[in-house]
Amino acid sequence: MIKAEKVHDVLSVSDFKERVSSLSEAEWIKLGTSADYLCLGLAIEGEDLLHIALCKAFEGKRKCPVNLPTIVFIYGVMKSLVYAYLKKRQHDPLAQSIDIVVEDDLLEALDLKPNIDTPEEILIANQMLDKINKSFSGNEIIEMVLMAQLDGYSPKEIQNLVGLSPVQYASTLTAISRKVRKLDQEESTT
Repeated sequence: MIKAEKVHDVLSVSDFKERVSSLSEAEWIKLGTSADYLCLGLAIEGEDLLHIALCKAFEGKRKCPVNLPTIVFIYGVMKSLVYAYLKKRQHDPLAQSIDIVVEDDLLEALDLKPNIDTPEEILIANQMLDKINKSFSGNEIIEMVLMAQLDGYSPKEIQNLVGLSPVQYASTLTAISRKVRKLDQEESTT
């Protein structure tokens, strides 16, 4: 049974660890795939991003709300880390490549070697993140399917939740995989 801290309605570190240890293999695959997509164009691997996000939670620096599914929380932490990292880098890529001052320990996790990214790598990472957001945003059905998958719903549950027939659901999955392949091909050719 999971106990919450009553003051904040969040899981304690030990309860969060218990939830993480009970994640299924499929959920770990989803998290790994999500981490890889979040790191497209960055000088960090998805596995490292996932590790950093878990460390933040295990250290108590990020608290999981009781009513939030574990994989959704972990995905949110990873996404927050990437956005914070890119936001910090976008201010002045040329100055950032020379001397980076890390002001926040949250960002420090991604800046293991602060001068590792060249201005070109920073611009490519920002462009890739924009492409990912543009590719999936605006299509409410795709966004709902992706979020339901991250929440751990089965295909049948997703179909009922989003209101799709099996054929429409399969078409949506095909559209998602095509967009991902297209982004991957664009990145590999540049």
